Amino acid sequence: MASGCVTVQYRRQRAEQMARNSQLAENAQAEHVLRRAEEGIAEAQFNFGRFCCEGSLVEQDLDEAARWWFHAAEQGHAEARARLGRMLRGGLGFELPNSDIARWWFEYEHSLAEGGDAEAQSHLGRMCLQGHGTARDEAEAEIWLQRAAAQGHAGAGLLLKRLAGERGDAQVQWELALIYLEGRGIPKDECAAARWLGLAAGQGNVEAQFRLGKLLMHGAPAIRNSVEGVQWLLRAAEQGSQPAASELGEAYRNGTGVTADDAAAGRWWRQAAEHGDALAQYKVGIMLLAGKSAPAAALQWLVQAAEQGHLGAQLEAGKLYRDGPAELQNAAEARRWLERAANGCNWEAQQLLGLWPAVTE
Repeated sequence: MASGCVTVQYRRQRAEQMARNSQLAENAQAEHVLRRAEEGIAEAQFNFGRFCCEGSLVEQDLDEAARWWFHAAEQGHAEARARLGRMLRGGLGFELPNSDIARWWFEYEHSLAEGGDAEAQSHLGRMCLQGHGTARDEAEAEIWLQRAAAQGHAGAGLLLKRLAGERGDAQVQWELALIYLEGRGIPKDECAAARWLGLAAGQGNVEAQFRLGKLLMHGAPAIRNSVEGVQWLLRAAEQGSQPAASELGEAYRNGTGVTADDAAAGRWWRQAAEHGDALAQYKVGIMLLAGKSAPAAALQWLVQAAEQGHLGAQLEAGKLYRDGPAELQNAAEARRWLERAANGCNWEAQQLLGLWPAVTE
């Protein structure tokens, strides 16, 4: 037993010694390469940059890797030039404080851009916009971005749109809002969408006012502001937006962003309903049904919504025709609307149709 313990202890000590020896060898190799790099040998500069980039032999440090690859690239080392270019394109280039590397990157991208490389043209445009590696020049930036966009570079096209939007082009602001809101070719971003919607809405774009109001009412918690949302919905509704009027009815009914007010909810829903909004027609019908004083009027609104394909309205119309006041009952119409709702996968309509023989006997 004691002999086994000694064997295990020896093996552990041996493994630890081998690890120390390996570390010393690695340190010695790294120090040797570093000395050669400091002497100006391009291959050593490239290799030490690789150590720094990969975190092998030395601690990972991307800034230091970029610095050594820059020195090697200046001496014409092709692989260092390629690796440094890829690293800078990956985003590091706009974070590095080293102005020499920034200038080198500008020249690197310029040489590729002149040869027709769309990615280089896009990066060059960004560098001109930000004054990175060169003097800031918006006109020059647009030239390179347009060249990249003409080759189908999506990022360059989006940046051109943003520049036009920042200058106040309301149509472009609206287009940008939809790009971010719906994720057209890029990840959805409700915060960015809200910003562009706000700019377009401020210039009187009614659809933008409605979409902004709805986004502020129901969007991500970071941007949600129901009070402000109601104000944008009001501006849109007052200019004739029926979806905005319908949304306002919901806000007043639930007290979201305003004091709950069924009468105001009814007014806004009716305004939208009278202009053909199916959801508002359904809501008006339901409110009238709840009041139990005007079932015929309720049925009229429900049928209008049902004819536009609103499943809830089809269900309620079918139920009214089947179980409502005697003067409204109509078995054929009841079955017709319940079947429409059932075909739309409304489970309650399907259930009622399944019970139909027992009910009508």
